Amino acid sequence: MKLLASAAAGACLAVLAAIAGPALSSSHWRPRPVDFEVAPGARTALEPGERFNLVGLRWRGASRPAVTMRSRLGEGRWTRWVKVSSYTEDGPDPGRGEPDVHGLSMPVWVGEADQVQYRLSRRVPGLRLHFVNVRGSATPADRVRTAVRRAAGTVAGIFRGGSARAAEPRPAIVPRSGWGAENCPPRAAPDYGTVKAAFIHHTVNANDYTREEAPSIVLAICRYHRNSNGWNDIGYNFLVDRFGTIYEGRAGGVGQAVVGAQAQGYNAQSTGIANIGDFSSTQQTPAALNAMARLIRWKLPIHGVPTSGSTTLVSAGGASNKYPAGTQVRVSRIAGHRDVDATSCPGNGLYGQLPALRGLVGSLPPAGSGTGLEASLSRKTVGYKRRVRLSGRLSSSSGGPLAGQTVRAQVRRGRRWKTLKALTTAADGSFALVMRPRVNRMMRVRYGGRGDFLPASSRTLRLLVRPSLKLSKLPGRGSVDKRLRFRGTVAPRKRTVWQVLAQRRKGHWKRVGVRRLKARRGRFRGSFLSESVGSFRLYVTTRPDRSNARGRSAKVVIAIR
Repeated sequence: MKLLASAAAGACLAVLAAIAGPALSSSHWRPRPVDFEVAPGARTALEPGERFNLVGLRWRGASRPAVTMRSRLGEGRWTRWVKVSSYTEDGPDPGRGEPDVHGLSMPVWVGEADQVQYRLSRRVPGLRLHFVNVRGSATPADRVRTAVRRAAGTVAGIFRGGSARAAEPRPAIVPRSGWGAENCPPRAAPDYGTVKAAFIHHTVNANDYTREEAPSIVLAICRYHRNSNGWNDIGYNFLVDRFGTIYEGRAGGVGQAVVGAQAQGYNAQSTGIANIGDFSSTQQTPAALNAMARLIRWKLPIHGVPTSGSTTLVSAGGASNKYPAGTQVRVSRIAGHRDVDATSCPGNGLYGQLPALRGLVGSLPPAGSGTGLEASLSRKTVGYKRRVRLSGRLSSSSGGPLAGQTVRAQVRRGRRWKTLKALTTAADGSFALVMRPRVNRMMRVRYGGRGDFLPASSRTLRLLVRPSLKLSKLPGRGSVDKRLRFRGTVAPRKRTVWQVLAQRRKGHWKRVGVRRLKARRGRFRGSFLSESVGSFRLYVTTRPDRSNARGRSAKVVIAIR
C-alpha cells in the first residue's frame, strides 16, 4: 500500500513538474494568449464559453454606428456601459493590400469576464466579436496550469536578476519582450517613413487596471490589432500607462521612424503615443503626462525636428481621414488623433490636457547628432531588367551633408531586410545605385550610425517590375476566315499570358475577345480568326502577381479585308 501511495505521489509530482517547467526557465514566463471569434447573429448578449480579457467588434462596410459594451464574470455584477469609438479604414493595414472598407471598434479591456453585452445604434452587416485572453484563464484547465506556473515563477523569480532599464538620454522604455511580443509577432518587416509630429491617442479601456495588468493590456491590444483588424503589428509606436511606464509598441526600433497604423493618412509622417485607459471625460495622471513629455523630448529631436510649434503634413487619404489625399494639413508638433481623423480620440479629458503637455515638453531644438536619410527611385514602375536608379542623401539634423559614410541599399525578403549593396556617400552626402531588377521590390536605405550620429532609415520604397512581352512580326493585313498565327516570349517566365483582341468601331477600339495562352519556358503561341472585315488590334498581357506588375506587349494593328 505504501509503495502504491509513494508511486501515486511521485506521479503527481512529475505532472506538477511538467506543468511548472516553463515557469522555471531563465526567461520570464507568460501564459500563451488565445484569440477566438463569434458571429452573434441577432444576439446582443453573448457567453462565448471561454473567459476573455479584451473584446472588440468588426463588420463589413463603411457604417460607423455608436457602440456601447459591458461585461461580467459568472453571476457577478455587470460593469458599467462603456462608450466605444468606431471607425472605418481601407484594407487590412493602412497602406497595404487592396481597398476593402470595413468598420472596427476600439478594443475594450475587461479584465476577467465570460459574458458580454453590446449595443449598436444601427445594424451592420457581417458583425463579429473578437475575443483575446492573455492571462492563461480561458478554460478551467488553463487556469490550473497558470496557477501552478505562476507559483513556480514566483519562486524562480527570487533567483533571477531584475530586468535592465533604458539609459538616459533616452527615457526608460519597456521593450517588446517586456510585454510578451513574442506572442504577437509582426506579419512582415516594418516600414519606415519620417517623424514630423507626435499624435496622442487613448485605448478606451477602464482606468482602474493595476500596474501588473498593464503589460497584459498591451499584449491583448497587439493581438486584437493583428488578428482582428488584420494589421501587421500593434498600431501604436508607443504606449503609456497611468503609472508613467512607457512601452515600445510596433516593432522596428524605438529610435527609428517606424510606420504605424495609428493616424490614417499620416502614419508615414508621425509617431503615435497611446494612453492606456479611457479619457473621454477623465484626465490622464500627472505621472503619465510627465512620461509622455520625456518621451517626446527625446523622440522628436532625434528625427531632426523641434518639439514646439507646428508642421505641415500631406494627407494620404483614407476612409477615416478628415482630409482628401494630397491636402496639406497644418498641425501642432504634439497633436491629438482627432485633429486629422474622424474620431473623438484621445477623448475630451486628455485632449484638454494637450496644452499642458506641450508646456511640459517645452521648446527643444533638433538634436545635433540626429541624421536625415532621404531616398527615391527614378521610376516607380520599370520594365524587366531595365535600368532604374536609387538615389538619396544623408545629412545631419542641421541639414549639413555627411560625407564618406556607409549606407546600405536593402530589399525586403519575407520578414527581413537584406543588404543589396553598401554605398559610400559623396562630399555632398549623396549616393546612388543603378539596378536592373527582375522582380518587384520593397526597398529602403539604412544608415547604421557612426560616432555621435544616430542610425537612420529612409522611407520604404516600392518598385514594380513589368514583364517583357515580345511578339513575332505579324502582317499588317489579313483575310476574312483565314487564321493568323503568331509566337512570342515572356520574361521572366510565366505560365499564362492573355491574348487581347479589339476592333475599331465608330472611331473607338472595342474589346472583342480575350484568350488564355499557355507559356512554356518563356514561349507561347497564339492565333485569331476574323469573320468580318475591319481594323483589329492585337496585344498580349500578363496579370499582376506577387513577383511582377502587369505586363503588355506592343499593340499590333491588322487590317482584315
